[in-house]
Amino acid sequence: MNNNTLGDALKKALDTKKNSFSNYIWKGEKIKDKDEITQESEKMIDMTPERLKECYAKCEKMLYNTDPEHLGRYKVLEQVDDQINKCNVELLLRFFENAYLHNNRTPTRRHSLWISLREMMANNPEITDWTKVPITLVSNDVPNEFQDVYISDVLEGCLDKLGAFDKRHLTMTFITKMGLWFTKQEENELKGNSNVERLRSAKERLRLPDKLPLRISEKGLSFHEMRAILVLPKKQKYSDMTTEQLVTLRDKVLLRFQREVDGHIFSWKRLQRQLLQVAASKNIEIA
Repeated sequence: MNNNTLGDALKKALDTKKNSFSNYIWKGEKIKDKDEITQESEKMIDMTPERLKECYAKCEKMLYNTDPEHLGRYKVLEQVDDQINKCNVELLLRFFENAYLHNNRTPTRRHSLWISLREMMANNPEITDWTKVPITLVSNDVPNEFQDVYISDVLEGCLDKLGAFDKRHLTMTFITKMGLWFTKQEENELKGNSNVERLRSAKERLRLPDKLPLRISEKGLSFHEMRAILVLPKKQKYSDMTTEQLVTLRDKVLLRFQREVDGHIFSWKRLQRQLLQVAASKNIEIA
């Protein structure tokens, strides 16, 4: 390849890169006016240095903000991890009580478990950090689903110090978007000879707004699972939840919410990269 050809190729590559910047769009907040939703947008390449910095700061806030009322997406993920863990701790305590995964084992009440664990800790003074010791190391008959539950968390649960589940992120829209998939029992329980009729019956029994869509989905919750989550108040102590609520949150709802938050993080990080690329093309420092 001669110098002219190489130069042409580089110029073409730079032109292509520059043109790609012109396609980067920043979308503003959605504004709802009655039934109409509008959303303004602007090209990043046309932004002033101040506007580029402002948008980059917005991305940082959406990702890392620590304000409890407006948590950044990474902080929300931390909160959800904690919620899943606390659901699991409460289910473990019910397992010991023989109120979850019923079997022939002798029930162990919470105060008895507390005493046993405290005695074990006193007899093993060489262990100074029980936040890193899983319950499976001290109990042979604990199912694998509890392998990530630590002794310190179990002690908190025994004292009913897990606190309350915060439902603010699990909106009615998010829950219903999962869809419904009826069990055989539910098909007989709900009125109707078809899924369309059963869906109408389910919507009435769940007391959902008429305008809120509800669909049939093989990946959806059962009717009873959806009802269990929808009836949860904004805050509910883990120890006061039903076992169905705990299992549905741990195994389905919170995992799907994590995936949605992962998508939000991907989008905000992509916007950050685009802003940095546009700023670099203008020799502007925004981070």
